[in-house]
Amino acid sequence: MRMERSDGRTVGRSAGRAMALAVAIAVVACPFPAVAQAPIRIPVQAGATLDRDSVTVGDVVRLTVRVRAPRNATINFPAAVDSLGPVQSLEPPAVRDGADTVDAADRIAVYRLSPWDVGRLQIKLGDVLVQTDDDERRVTLPLPTLFVRSVLPADTALRIPKPARPLLEPREPMPWWWWALAAAVLAIVLGVWWWLRRRRAGAAHTGDPFADAEAAFDRLERLRLVDAGEPGRHAALMTDVARRYLAARFPQGSLANTSRELQEALRGVGTVPHDRLARLFAAVDPIKFAAAPVAPGEARALGAEARGIVRAEHEQALKVAAAAAASTERGAAA
Repeated sequence: MRMERSDGRTVGRSAGRAMALAVAIAVVACPFPAVAQAPIRIPVQAGATLDRDSVTVGDVVRLTVRVRAPRNATINFPAAVDSLGPVQSLEPPAVRDGADTVDAADRIAVYRLSPWDVGRLQIKLGDVLVQTDDDERRVTLPLPTLFVRSVLPADTALRIPKPARPLLEPREPMPWWWWALAAAVLAIVLGVWWWLRRRRAGAAHTGDPFADAEAAFDRLERLRLVDAGEPGRHAALMTDVARRYLAARFPQGSLANTSRELQEALRGVGTVPHDRLARLFAAVDPIKFAAAPVAPGEARALGAEARGIVRAEHEQALKVAAAAAASTERGAAA
């Protein structure tokens, strides 16, 4: 019996030791949760001051912002104050180092500001960003207020605005005599223009084809197109004057005809020098329609030939008319 009790206690102690060992192994094998480290905050000292706290509208005031942070920290200032506020930045801030740069990062930013409203105004500036290798911090600055006093007298300090003006102010109607004067001036101008135009037209067309042709030849000669470097135009225009002369002298010689058609239409007219006219058209048509090159001397010769054809036809027509008149007189005398 003793033997059995002894064996039972022995077995119980062995089982307890095994249980404790298993629990210890499980505890060691089970990973403990990581303990979250508290974020490292950067110690920063910051402040802002105004060089004067009372100004008028449009005056320039300087806002000085100074930030002191641990050494090797980077300090970034806002580029300007809030552009929607009543106090505006005139330029980016001027940033420089402070006096204490041995043991810390000491930076100073100076803002040039100008208010456009009156009263006590709050300056709105963004946060200053301080950065280190391990952390960063945004610092909201306690900014002072700026008092802008009015320069108006006390009785107009309420600044009551004037009423808006209409886009188009009504105008008084113009008097009747102004319209009558304008109509008279217009009538005079139109009358002078019509008279000058009729005078030029009358001077240009005398009713005599030969006189009109001679006047046109003289105008072309005064233009001196050959000397101006346009010999082809000179020859073509002089030939056109001859064509207009023939069209005015003979109804069948229309300006709508081509050169060949004009020669066919005038073939039965005895006063026209047909050979000279054919040679003139043969030389000028390539210049006129195909821009064929022509020498200055040749252009002058073609222009002189066109004028000579007109004069030859006119002289021959005068001779024919004189002979016909003489024949009529002899018949009447007989």
